[in-house]
Amino acid sequence: MWDTDKRERKRRLTKLIRIKEAILHILDINTNEPIFSYAGLDTSERMMIEYIEAMVAKVEDSDSMKDGILEEDNQMTALFKNCQSDFVEGTKALSEKFFNVTKLNPEIPPADLLIAHFELDEVPCLGVFKLNYSDSYTHFVSYEGDILTNQIILNRAILPSQRQAIQEGLVVNLEQMVYHVIEKKHMIAELGEKVNYFTEMFLEDTPKPSLKENISIIKKAVQKTSKAFNDEEFQVLAETKEAIVTSMQEDNLIDNEKIAEALFGDNFAKKQKYFEQVEELGYVDRAPAEAAVAGPKYSKQKFRLDNGIEISIPLELYKDPDVVEFINNPDGTTSVIIKNIEKIKNLF
Repeated sequence: MWDTDKRERKRRLTKLIRIKEAILHILDINTNEPIFSYAGLDTSERMMIEYIEAMVAKVEDSDSMKDGILEEDNQMTALFKNCQSDFVEGTKALSEKFFNVTKLNPEIPPADLLIAHFELDEVPCLGVFKLNYSDSYTHFVSYEGDILTNQIILNRAILPSQRQAIQEGLVVNLEQMVYHVIEKKHMIAELGEKVNYFTEMFLEDTPKPSLKENISIIKKAVQKTSKAFNDEEFQVLAETKEAIVTSMQEDNLIDNEKIAEALFGDNFAKKQKYFEQVEELGYVDRAPAEAAVAGPKYSKQKFRLDNGIEISIPLELYKDPDVVEFINNPDGTTSVIIKNIEKIKNLF
């Protein structure tokens, strides 16, 4: 079901996805009760097809996407499968559970819930997308007696456009109950802390860390290791980024053994410290990872110097001594030399 090449997936998404049904339920916590729809959306309209495809892509193509598997004894497994036999009633049950989580927690933004039943690579899937409201102004035609007046009003229930980000979204493979999810932590009143309520309270499951979280764990582990051995952090982090990108490009995953080997070589003590840190922080080794999904920020080494200067160096040039050189001075400072420049362009 899950295509491994992001650019290819984007190019082929229209051909691969076949939308069967979709519905919108209103979960505005200000109304105290959900407003269920008793009929589906018109999925023959091109606008609706493109909108749902965009929501699927926001989950599938995000470096914040996490994956997991729902066990047979998880009540959500039955709820999701019920949507195949009775889509309207099944989605109402899903929406009611979701609303019961959100209505007691005012920090969770009010929203509509878009649920779609579709095939992806001929595999039946269900998509659940939380469409948070935003404010926007529009015109309103009113009559005072026989006088027509054009007014400006504030609409507080504007849904996100195709291009706008969403905070929570889910795509479930209905055959294997494998799911992909993006989410955001919100304050939960009864717990007194911010949690990933979408998975912990709605799905009642704990997914694996996302690509973004996995990379963050590696970064923290490297920082702690370099600090323990008094290594130059900026250099070790630069080497870490290069090792991560190389692993993603060559293997479509992050191989922690390769990362450790590239950073620490034969230094057993550093490797041991590093492995202890990543394990403690919850790293998942050899999880699928695509350089394209990680984004353009991983194509450059970026540095901010203490004098305010910022430097951005393409990854492939960072270790070229004919282009750039970092020199450790006797007084403990560092000099950066940029070489063989033929032309400088101001990006004003």
